[in-house]
Amino acid sequence: MWKKIYRSALYVVYLVVIVFVLLEVILRIYNPIPVRLKGESIVLPINQEISFKNEFACFDSVIVHNKNSIGFRGEEKPANYEEVESIIAIGGSTTECYFVSDDKVWTQVLQDSLRKNQPDIWVNNAGLNGHSTFGHKILLRDHVVNLKPQKVIFLTGINDIGREDLGDFDKAMLQGNYVTSSKSKIKNFLKTAANNSEVINLIYNISKALDAQEKQIFIDRVLELNPRDTLALSDSFVKQQVDEQGKFVSSYIKRIADLHKTCVEGGIEPIFMTQPYLFGKGTDPITGTDLAKYKLGENRNGELVWRQLEEYNDALRKYCTENNLFLIDLANQLPKSNAYFYDEMHYTNAGSIRIGQIVAKELTNRRIKNER
Repeated sequence: MWKKIYRSALYVVYLVVIVFVLLEVILRIYNPIPVRLKGESIVLPINQEISFKNEFACFDSVIVHNKNSIGFRGEEKPANYEEVESIIAIGGSTTECYFVSDDKVWTQVLQDSLRKNQPDIWVNNAGLNGHSTFGHKILLRDHVVNLKPQKVIFLTGINDIGREDLGDFDKAMLQGNYVTSSKSKIKNFLKTAANNSEVINLIYNISKALDAQEKQIFIDRVLELNPRDTLALSDSFVKQQVDEQGKFVSSYIKRIADLHKTCVEGGIEPIFMTQPYLFGKGTDPITGTDLAKYKLGENRNGELVWRQLEEYNDALRKYCTENNLFLIDLANQLPKSNAYFYDEMHYTNAGSIRIGQIVAKELTNRRIKNER
């Protein structure tokens, strides 16, 4: 009996190994599911062409979203790259602007606006949906520094709110230190295995996607504001929730400092932007909705989330002032209007265009000031 069980188990192991090897070979030849992470290394979507129909009036009827040979949105790297002013934008979904067509994404509007007075400008968009400063550090280190752009614009904040899963990764992967907890050891083993196996990497990315789906607060959708959807929260509750961000904000600024340091070491000028948000204060001019009391979820309204985000924005403002860095306070310059946002934080065509114009004006004014 035991021999039979042993043979059956051995046969199952044999089948699993054969299937694993075959899948590994097939996925190395052709992987039908493109991934952006291999272990903890970013895989850029090179030469990707996407177009799809859209039913919402705030976007084009057919959205065109392409990636160039670098893996970014924008024109190909020019032949005279060393002679032009090169700018790369790094951020999450509010930089990538997935649903905004190529000609209206704010980085393209920025380039078009700057070229009116300075033709030798090249701007690319390295935004990646879902990325926080956690991912920006890897992207900057592994991809952007090697391109040696003159400037990098960082739009950060919203994806860092309450993020407590950054520390272990920073220690284990970015600073070369070792984490001794058994959970961290398992994570590090899986990351190492994912770097060397297409099958394990696919499984790893699927697990991360499912985990992200469970934790997701903000989703890509067109929000229809209703002035009646309100939620009143006590001042003491809001203050408590805001104060709890303190430990996360301090870690956030340490990552900002890392981005700053990496740029300086690579001969790149970092430019930071605060994160704009639809809700928080005032009244939406389109619908008349109270943007402070608007209900965003259970025990969450516009004022609460805005004040939490402003903790990160304020810390960034302070850091840039103390380190004499150029800051574009986009959070205070982009009007809070449903015309510019299609949900809590993502932009409509009009919003993306307005941001491109704001950033272009800021950079132009700075250049004129420096030339005097």
